[in-house]
Amino acid sequence: MSLKVRIYLDKKLDLDSNLILEREDAHYLINVMRLGEGDNLFIFNSKDGEFKAEIISFDKKNVKVKLISKIENINKPSKISLIFSLIKSSKLDYLIQKCTEIGVNSFIPIISEKSVVKNLNIKRAKKIIKESCEQSNQLYLPNIYEVQKLEKKLKFINKNSIIFFADTNSSNKKISEEVKNNKSHEFYLLIGPEGDFSLKEREILNSMKNCIPFSLGQNILRSETAAVVGLTLLNSEIN
Repeated sequence: MSLKVRIYLDKKLDLDSNLILEREDAHYLINVMRLGEGDNLFIFNSKDGEFKAEIISFDKKNVKVKLISKIENINKPSKISLIFSLIKSSKLDYLIQKCTEIGVNSFIPIISEKSVVKNLNIKRAKKIIKESCEQSNQLYLPNIYEVQKLEKKLKFINKNSIIFFADTNSSNKKISEEVKNNKSHEFYLLIGPEGDFSLKEREILNSMKNCIPFSLGQNILRSETAAVVGLTLLNSEIN
């Protein structure tokens, strides 16, 4: 069975239309995947679905393709957005890659009082998201927002939405009832920094009626592992 080659393209996709793929996408198709004229690939975006395409021509910089058939309509994106404290780049790459593969609506990076890392390479993060969507057969590309402080972000979250807070101090292991009892349009998973949230931040979270702490088990998990485990659990209940 041949490998299914998929490319995310941030352009309008219409049947029988011709498109030009440039730079990284062209390099990937010709030099990495060794595709040539007449070969097929699949192109998708977050609005129009997925299309089978054929390579019409190519050179060192560009690949021209024609959309020849529609394979799938756009699927509904995940209902869960991930709020996470910044971590070191190697671990952050893993978090973004795996959470994209599992299914997430958007990434919301935050800085808490105990955060060590303060900056995020948005361009690199978007590249990882794109590649992870292409690899995992998804049609919806999650958004990633600019970094902001936790306290500021919490103020702007809709009070009708639900924040599931992965808390090492919580004994609550059941989230099924909370999901059923809170028919909200938006869900968030909140993952803290390696050093946990400060006392002040915990007081803010505990004062919020729409913030529900829950346990990920007895073991102490790294932030990137906690994000993957928490997102998997919530996706199984919500989506």
